[in-house]
Amino acid sequence: MNTVVILDHESKNIEGYRRMLEASRSQIDCEFFQYPEKALDYLKNHSAAVLISELEMPIMSGKEVFDMAEMISPSTVRIAMTQMDSVAETLEIFNRVRIYKLFLKPFFLPEDLVNPIQQALEYHRELEREELRLRKMGQELSRLEEVCQRFSEKLEEKKRKYRGIYHAASGIIRGNLNSEMNEINGSEADFAASACEELLQEFMRYYMFEEHDWQFHRKYLQIRFSYPEEGCVLQIKNKTGEEVPREILPRMAYGMFLGGYLCQQMFHTYRTVILVEKEGPVYVMRMFCQHPPGEKSYKIRNAKVRNLLISFMKELAKSLSFRMTSGVKEQQFAVRLYFRKEDGYNE
Repeated sequence: MNTVVILDHESKNIEGYRRMLEASRSQIDCEFFQYPEKALDYLKNHSAAVLISELEMPIMSGKEVFDMAEMISPSTVRIAMTQMDSVAETLEIFNRVRIYKLFLKPFFLPEDLVNPIQQALEYHRELEREELRLRKMGQELSRLEEVCQRFSEKLEEKKRKYRGIYHAASGIIRGNLNSEMNEINGSEADFAASACEELLQEFMRYYMFEEHDWQFHRKYLQIRFSYPEEGCVLQIKNKTGEEVPREILPRMAYGMFLGGYLCQQMFHTYRTVILVEKEGPVYVMRMFCQHPPGEKSYKIRNAKVRNLLISFMKELAKSLSFRMTSGVKEQQFAVRLYFRKEDGYNE
């Protein structure tokens, strides 16, 4: 692509160009033509970095040559040559045709020809680098568009996958609220509705918009629900000896959230321990909570609202696991949830 095509209808001029460029043959590869059609035919079949053409020629003008060259080889840098006595006409052509430089003949020193050619070659290399950069940017943009498309498809698949669970959970809660609201006052109803909304928002966050490992969930839950200085303690431990599989981690983490949220909403102080263990191929989450006796220990004074909150907590927990047990003894309660990988649902 470093070839320079030089076109001039006078043979003596071409011989002069050859002599002036002889010393630069190792740096500048030149092809000389006396007839425009042959120069254009060369551009059709070969790559040329620079085209230098005389403007005043008898058969085809330099302007016509440049117009044809722009269609044949648009990346070729174009340079015009002309005599000193036709400057006005030349400038008019220069303004109407895309030309990089204008040479005024005659040339007296080799540098008068060599230096502009080298500048044109460097300009051509800059154009090539810019074209390569734009091509790479286009490829990167296409790659990012493909990534976004895949991400969008994955998100839509995730939405379809959990939309049924979300509607089921919201239906359970709405059913409980509709049947139980008649006997509670407005502020208690507002509390129950806000609790319901927060539970579903957290459900959507765990299942659809975030993917984190065990350590993130453990830290997040402990920061949110554990305040030892206020008498509220939440401990979470993984007793399986291995990392909890990611396919069940969102369900298990949301189950832990339900337990922590229940304690936080119901009691002024509590001590809760959540253990993750294994029973064969099944992962088990055990939750044990201890709280002080008496009505003063409850944040929610209305027993009906407490029971309502516990009931839709349990319904949500059941939807997460394939088996659930619970036990109550004095001021302590325990829940055990069983999880298995999604490929086990069809067993």
